[in-house]
Amino acid sequence: MNKAGWLGFLWGGALLFSAALRLWGARHPEPLQVRSGAALALVLAPALLITLWLLWSSRGSGESEQSDTDQESA
Repeated sequence: MNKAGWLGFLWGGALLFSAALRLWGARHPEPLQVRSGAALALVLAPALLITLWLLWSSRGSGESEQSDTDQESA
């Protein structure tokens, strides 16, 4: 799937999820009791996933960048 397809899929999924939450909130107006573990996971999970992705994607790229700069200075 190309980038535009993935973008549409993700945005469409987010829109459907948002609409479902909106409908659920309209039918259940009382405050939602959230457990501290769930809230902590929602706050920390995205940062952890991005950190792991950045570490994984930068794995081994330091050597190629160093060799590029060595070739330019020679």
